[in-house]
Amino acid sequence: MTEATSFLLERLHAADLTDVVAVEPATGGLAATAGLARRGDGTSVFVKAFGEPPSDDAFAAEAEGLTVLREAGGVATPEIILTDRDLLVLSVLQPRPGTEAFWEQLAYALAHLHTTTRYPRFGWHRDNWLGRRRQVNTWNDDGFEFFAQHRLLRWLGERRVQEALDAADRAALERLCDRLPELLPVRPACLTHGDLWALNVMATPTGGPR
Repeated sequence: MTEATSFLLERLHAADLTDVVAVEPATGGLAATAGLARRGDGTSVFVKAFGEPPSDDAFAAEAEGLTVLREAGGVATPEIILTDRDLLVLSVLQPRPGTEAFWEQLAYALAHLHTTTRYPRFGWHRDNWLGRRRQVNTWNDDGFEFFAQHRLLRWLGERRVQEALDAADRAALERLCDRLPELLPVRPACLTHGDLWALNVMATPTGGPR
């Protein structure tokens, strides 16, 4: 057993999931330690944990987001089995098929999400997290300003961004933010998955997008 799997098994048992008998490491995450935990009845769950979480509510905010997307938007998201300060346990997803039909289903699901979770303002009632980086969600009536301030310019103060961008790059980004109303159409606020990238697209047990 590796150090990572021992760590996850210890956290699961501490959270009273004492029927977990083994953990296999999972790849792809950038911040938390993740794995597939096998329970005594032969079923498995997906688990991830922080050695030291970025905040006491990081996993609670993630669990809330998954639940809201499922209940309000009708999209398939993992079921929340357990969440606490140090641990998030979810139902197991399946590898996505590489078929055109799968990606078409995903496109329809996202389009449905964007039309069924509309809000009068941009933002959310709490901040959440991208790995160990806070995602600021302060309410704003102006979608262009919200996106510029909290999704683009917000990162300029991060050390790795400062190392990667010089003064000309920063100025170019600021000019882009000033031009957002010219470049993008006006759209109502809606809830969406804030970390939607290829490795976060999986499949349900029946093969649909999740």
